[in-house]
Amino acid sequence: MKLANMNQHYHRYSFEYFLESTLRLELGAIELWGGVPHLYVDDATYQDIKKIKKDIKDRNLELVCFTPEQCIYPINLSAKDDVVRNRSIEYFKKCIDVTTTLECKQLLVSVGYGFYNESIEEAWKRASDSLCILTEEAVKKDVTLLLEQMSTIGSNIITDMETLRKMYKEINSSNLKVMADTVLLEFVGDRLEDYREFGSDLSHIHFVDGDAKTTAHLAWGEGTFNLDNYIKILKELNYDGYLTLELISPKYNWNPEKGILDSINRIKKLSS
Repeated sequence: MKLANMNQHYHRYSFEYFLESTLRLELGAIELWGGVPHLYVDDATYQDIKKIKKDIKDRNLELVCFTPEQCIYPINLSAKDDVVRNRSIEYFKKCIDVTTTLECKQLLVSVGYGFYNESIEEAWKRASDSLCILTEEAVKKDVTLLLEQMSTIGSNIITDMETLRKMYKEINSSNLKVMADTVLLEFVGDRLEDYREFGSDLSHIHFVDGDAKTTAHLAWGEGTFNLDNYIKILKELNYDGYLTLELISPKYNWNPEKGILDSINRIKKLSS
């Protein structure tokens, strides 16, 4: 099982601290969350990005995915307001360029949401149109977009496997693949084993514990998910991509390393 650390819950620490923590944890890979204070795309200079790449390479770490902040205002690929949607498209075009500069192959993307008092078909079309523009750009830059669902709390467009499948088929691009998040799929009652239909286009997984009632991304052992079963399913799927330990909860702000270490130890114990 190839595990990757993620810097989102290290946001009260420097990026260098996150990298050194990853080495202490004896992990060889990271997923880079693109947000303040580590690397926010709209603020970063070319020199900033090159330094991030150097810091990663100097420690012989592999960057498996770039995940720019995109779940809160002002980014929304499905926005009805053309100013917001166009700004969001341009933001992701910048993110594609940053992904290339970082010498990373994968960029996570989610489509945002439409107004809840409008036709879902209208919002869906805007999401699809935005993704078509971005996949064309991704083809030019040899970047693979990883399409992630959002929770029903945060979106009304791609919120489960059914809508994820529908958009994936509609875009129909070799540069658009899918990813799974254990918290988000459990939240809506989906199952990881059903992602079998995507074959090798299931390219990435956020692999964390939770309780199926909230969207909190917890360290393994702190929630109610069946880790034994997940390990079994991953073997049955012959999944050979990375599993990112994406912790999201304020309680990890003070000691971000502990939650990752606890997760690693639990995974090792149950997968040995």
